[in-house]
Amino acid sequence: MTCDKTKDVVKIGLEKLGSKAFSICTGLLFALAASSASAQQQADACAVPAALEPGAFDAPMTFSRATSKGNSNTSVWIAATGIIQPDTPDRFRAFLNENDGSAGGNQLVLHSPGGNLSAGLELGRLFRKAGLTTHIGRTERTQESYNSPCDTWYDGVEPGICASSCAYAFLGGEVRFVESPYYPTNGGSLGFHQFYSGGEDNSDLVTAEQAAQIRSSTLSVAQAITGQILMYAVEMGIDPRVVAFASSTPSKDLYFPTADEIDELNIASGSGLAEWFMEPYSTGLVTAAKPRRSDSMLEQITMYCLDDREPMMMMTMYLRTPSYPNPDDLPLDAVEVVLDGQLHKISRRNLNVRYNEDMILIRASMAGLGNRFASASQIEFSLDAPRAMGNFREESTLNETARQSIALAWRNCI
Repeated sequence: MTCDKTKDVVKIGLEKLGSKAFSICTGLLFALAASSASAQQQADACAVPAALEPGAFDAPMTFSRATSKGNSNTSVWIAATGIIQPDTPDRFRAFLNENDGSAGGNQLVLHSPGGNLSAGLELGRLFRKAGLTTHIGRTERTQESYNSPCDTWYDGVEPGICASSCAYAFLGGEVRFVESPYYPTNGGSLGFHQFYSGGEDNSDLVTAEQAAQIRSSTLSVAQAITGQILMYAVEMGIDPRVVAFASSTPSKDLYFPTADEIDELNIASGSGLAEWFMEPYSTGLVTAAKPRRSDSMLEQITMYCLDDREPMMMMTMYLRTPSYPNPDDLPLDAVEVVLDGQLHKISRRNLNVRYNEDMILIRASMAGLGNRFASASQIEFSLDAPRAMGNFREESTLNETARQSIALAWRNCI
């Protein structure tokens, strides 16, 4: 689909989001006695990064570092805004090189009407190689007040849109969120549609080399493009049926996957814990679960028991805290276990906390909770700790198989 037509289609998505304009520092006003020249100089000093400028959505895609100035690993991100062009992947490589590959941590927020398909697929592969988590949203910079110094600002994310080739670039994220748990982007739109050639050279879809290869084969452009997208979807671990949904949508329209389709087709990463599994360990066995998201600070929750037959839980977590050489100094007050809405707190004095290389191992007794686990259908784990410990929270559904597996681990001690 050509870029001009794509922008027309994207209006559908923008209407869904509302017409909230970009906020931008347009200059700080001095007192009434200040000269207009001084005011203009102050305005120039308050320039914002390219991807946050008004009009960036309709310009070639740019990449800029953004930050809310917080202290979590999602307080810094890469804002990617604008039309995807053939040279966009090279621009992104240059951006990473200029910033030592870590300008925005591992978070990337997309706001784009789409553009060149081949470049969108290449961009998605670069996102995957860099291990990025992709979100959909419009990054805005807010000045703390109209007359504050230019360094008193913070960035935030509003609902945005990622359509056409941007939707495929989004799928390249190692972790993907249409509705992000980290940024207030609920209402953001991910739109797919059927691609078609807008020019004789097919430059809006493929590279010149790819077009020459297609012309020398027995395939039509449509067949070749569909094949490329299918292989890309499989490569990214996305259900290839997403291509069928997109292909059945006229190029003048956008297909917005429903929440159920997003989950069923693996378009976005799941939340909470994956299915509980059992494995032998020593002379007994353990039952464990891992988070669906690869960006979770949790590595695994393990249920087991030792020779004293006491049911235990081990939380294995990545060490994403300030430097605490002694684990006893970690700012952790309790582990929280919520069973069917009922909170159970295991205080710090009843926890065993130790380090293992770059991991935190938190061991807690589950004594007294066995009967509750036997009938619970929903469980949630969290830490009573400052945000410096990662604001951790994961949940899981407990079906009969999971309940029996946990009970078996608590009987067959290691």
